[in-house]
Amino acid sequence: MSKKIVFCGGGNMAEGIMRGLLQNGVNHPEDITVNELVPNRCEYLTKTYGVTATRDAEALIKEAHMVIIAVNPPQVPTVAKMLKPLISKKTIIMSIAAGVTISSVENIAGSDKKVVRVMPNTLNQSGDGYSAASFNENCTEQDQALVDEVLNALGQVMHIREEMFNTFTAFSNVGPMWLYKMTEALIDAGVYIGFSRTDARNIAIKNMAGVAGVLEITGEHPAVKVDQMTSPGGTTIEGLRVLQEEGFSTAIMKSVIASFEKVNAFE
Repeated sequence: MSKKIVFCGGGNMAEGIMRGLLQNGVNHPEDITVNELVPNRCEYLTKTYGVTATRDAEALIKEAHMVIIAVNPPQVPTVAKMLKPLISKKTIIMSIAAGVTISSVENIAGSDKKVVRVMPNTLNQSGDGYSAASFNENCTEQDQALVDEVLNALGQVMHIREEMFNTFTAFSNVGPMWLYKMTEALIDAGVYIGFSRTDARNIAIKNMAGVAGVLEITGEHPAVKVDQMTSPGGTTIEGLRVLQEEGFSTAIMKSVIASFEKVNAFE
């Protein structure tokens, strides 16, 4: 990509994006600057990734193709105000601060600026999982392609309407929790019926990964695959019967809805 990127904030999320960019060869260390106020954090990022981490990056911000706001939400107004005189109309401002709207950034940095709101993929260690992105009207197709290139280094990217961000947070960002708990329950069940915890873990994880792969490759509905597994009077239909009796699907749906209602309550 060879585009200059400046991170305003060098916390864990910024580090995750940076790591993905470097590991996937999207950027080189000399393309990345981190504006970070904590000296120890600057030293760590410089030594670990070879990037430029400094408390004063104003000169480099002026040259950047993209500036990523990676601070806590209460700090965004201060950062946006600092950016306003430093960046041109060509610079892309990407905010990954939770709950911060495009309009709130525009109101401070300027309505003529290119602003992108992003919810980064929380499963970036695996290279799977979606980031969400919403663009203001100043962003061109080329700008969107550049943002996609950055976010694809973390997994996959989905363009959504900004009003869908709470829904995305409740369903996608919380989503791994349901699968972690499902895997945990399967491991415990495997131990209960006689497997070692290591073997139970290996089986559960491979089954989980295998199911995801099959659904992605075939494009079939999960119900079709379950139907194919349930022979008359067999062990699979017996296990399915108990899941239905215990309200498994209803519990999952109620949990998703509860997360959705909670994230909306924060506004």
